[in-house]
Amino acid sequence: MKLKEVIKRLGELENVEARAGWFESARYDDGTPVAKVAIWQEYGVPERSIPPRPFLRPTIAEKKEEWTKDAAQVVKGVLSGQIDAEQGMTVIAQKAAADIRQTISRVDSPPLSPITLLLRQWRKEGKEITGRTVGEAARAVHRGERAEGVSTQPLNDTGYMIATLTGLAVKK
Repeated sequence: MKLKEVIKRLGELENVEARAGWFESARYDDGTPVAKVAIWQEYGVPERSIPPRPFLRPTIAEKKEEWTKDAAQVVKGVLSGQIDAEQGMTVIAQKAAADIRQTISRVDSPPLSPITLLLRQWRKEGKEITGRTVGEAARAVHRGERAEGVSTQPLNDTGYMIATLTGLAVKK
């Protein structure tokens, strides 16, 4: 292969990056960006009584070496002409998204509060959840009421966070 061709292919790699996450179009029904909720879950929001439930940082720590090896294979593939840069980066981004989804599905602590579980049940039953309903749920839990038939998995109530997690190649 000629040096000009190698330089051209390296330039293609330099102009594309792999991204995994939630993009602007991923929003809950009320308009809240899924990315915002993901960050709240990752780091916690004390003033909202949301404890940290990290999933991004542990995935990166666990998969960093594997992703680096995958990237090296993509570079080899691009340099040899077997794949183009955008295809290769898409593969890496989609793998990263799949790895993050898997971590999200495994998070089970800290457990959800009985109030949150009751609010999940009420929402499932069609009740609108507002600040007032949160207070009602707190009082109901204090009286001994408990939720039934709702997911206790912290990061997978509706499945929307997992469903909207995307991996794609983006031209710089």
